[in-house]
Amino acid sequence: MTLSQTLLAGLAFAALTAAPAARAQEALGDLTLSFPGLATKSGVVMIAVYDSAQGWTSGKAARVAVAAASDPAPSAKIPALPVGTYAVRVFQDIDGDGKMSKNPFGLPTEPYGFSRDAMGAMGPPTFDDAAFEVKAGANVQALHLK
Repeated sequence: MTLSQTLLAGLAFAALTAAPAARAQEALGDLTLSFPGLATKSGVVMIAVYDSAQGWTSGKAARVAVAAASDPAPSAKIPALPVGTYAVRVFQDIDGDGKMSKNPFGLPTEPYGFSRDAMGAMGPPTFDDAAFEVKAGANVQALHLK
């Protein structure tokens, strides 16, 4: 092997091994969710964060969290999210059963909300209606429950 071939092989190897390291240093953002104006300070706010329309539709959250509704300023921090597009669904579990209570017609009886305060027609909003960008560093979203 000549010197130039050795250098080329070394550069190719370095480029190949550097690629995973670059992916490992992917930009991350911290997401803080706040819930101003809760009608009642009882129970907990159940949070589901979605990173795709497929996850949104199937109910497969990328992250989940809980915030105490009794806190003076209820909020939750979702750390180290890869930079990208997300949407959030929340509901306030007032009765403590771990699921959103509904009336006989299937309508929610506990407060609920979506990122960007999106609302759907005859059901939840679409992922795109609730979607927002998480950038590197600190990100904040306020959700108003209905």
